[in-house]
Amino acid sequence: MAGIGFELKKLFNKEGIISSVFAGLYATIVTIGPTIMVIAALNLMYFLLPYIEISLYEREVLSSTILYVFIFALIISSPINIVLSRYTADRIYMEDYDSILPAMDMGNMILAGLTVLTGVPFGLAMYFTGNLPLDYVFVTYLFYSGLVFTFYCMTFITLLKEYRRITYSFLFGLAIGILFAWAVVYWLDFPVTSGILDGLAVSFNLIAMLLLSRLRRNFRNHDNSSRNVLKYFKKFRLLFTANMFYTLGLYSHNFVFWFLSPYQVVVARVFRSAPVYDVVTYLAMLSNISVLVIFVINAETKFHTAYKAYCESIIGASGKDILQARERMTEVLRRELLYIIQVQMIINICVFVGILAFAANLGITGRILMMYPVMSVGYMILYLVQSMMIFQYYLDDAGGAAFGGFLFMAGTGAGSLVSVRLAPVFAGCGVVFGAFISFSFIFFRIRYKLMHLDEHIFCRGNVAGIQVKRRVAKEKKEEQKKVVVYSFK
Repeated sequence: MAGIGFELKKLFNKEGIISSVFAGLYATIVTIGPTIMVIAALNLMYFLLPYIEISLYEREVLSSTILYVFIFALIISSPINIVLSRYTADRIYMEDYDSILPAMDMGNMILAGLTVLTGVPFGLAMYFTGNLPLDYVFVTYLFYSGLVFTFYCMTFITLLKEYRRITYSFLFGLAIGILFAWAVVYWLDFPVTSGILDGLAVSFNLIAMLLLSRLRRNFRNHDNSSRNVLKYFKKFRLLFTANMFYTLGLYSHNFVFWFLSPYQVVVARVFRSAPVYDVVTYLAMLSNISVLVIFVINAETKFHTAYKAYCESIIGASGKDILQARERMTEVLRRELLYIIQVQMIINICVFVGILAFAANLGITGRILMMYPVMSVGYMILYLVQSMMIFQYYLDDAGGAAFGGFLFMAGTGAGSLVSVRLAPVFAGCGVVFGAFISFSFIFFRIRYKLMHLDEHIFCRGNVAGIQVKRRVAKEKKEEQKKVVVYSFK
């Protein structure tokens, strides 16, 4: 995310309200822009096509299909992405660009295998148990694989700091998908559900191909370092585990309510969901996703600078300077975390008042309105956990992040087993419980690490070791260039 910080610093350093607003919009587009575009495109399909005219059963099948595809695509891709992101970032820092393409190809193979292992069995269940048409099952699989590789390619494009490329690819791909859905429904008389699913499959496969082609153009050279990529999965298994636990924790409460709550609905004998609870989750996610935007702005424009200054203080700085750099970084971390909490609480209050005022017009009534306040608090803490886990990665504390992720997943699942039996107003208590115990552990873990930071960072040789490796890599490249020039002469 350092590239985001570089752009944001330039924008925020300019004086004036317009520059600040533009910087905020830029951060929003970079962090949650694709999510907003997908939501807008899906609603536009519903609006342009006669979605309201189809039967309730068809709508439930389509909404359940889209829900399952998005959830499980994120679950299988996110842990893989974070390890390959670390590998690629290290290779870029070491200026070893020839090793990036093998990493990308290895990730393609791993995700292709996981997509088959998860998608094919469920596709068979959709066809034989759910009696869904074979073409519908096939398009669902294409949609699933396209979304998985879209998430995957976004990781590499982000590391290249080509954020506009992601935005343009999503805009173009979703626009083509909308046009395709409209064409097959009105010109070829496809069913509306098939048309929307076809449009989504076309969109995400096209986006993945656009991003992948861009990566291929950037990294043309290819070495034989595929084994090094696999070694990274072993070396950074705690990083993989932390992300896997957190991602599963995001949906563990949904799984509990899908199978055990009185709100559960079974569609086509294969899809289980709890529409009322899922809508509340969706609203809480939208109202708290601003935490990620605020975090990116503050972490990349302020904390990253303080952290970099502290890490670089080992080179030629006195003990007093190192202590001062650590104190400045600690103060920035404390201040920005409090700022995120304060701002998000104000946003949540404003959103809740808005929902109360316009609930009838938005179709939000009854149980949804009762469940939302507690769920909104849970999602605010949940996103704070995600932000603090990233701070742990800064402090090289993948073990603490893994245990914090486990507490979040286990606490949310266990809390939901209790809250599913309570009144609707307390339905979100499972999320609040899991997020709170994880937040508490990570908070005190970071506090402990900051108190022993000099020993943790410097005595283990993390900073100095990386710098030595980078210098050695540069020297090897320079020697290779000299050999090539000499051979040419």
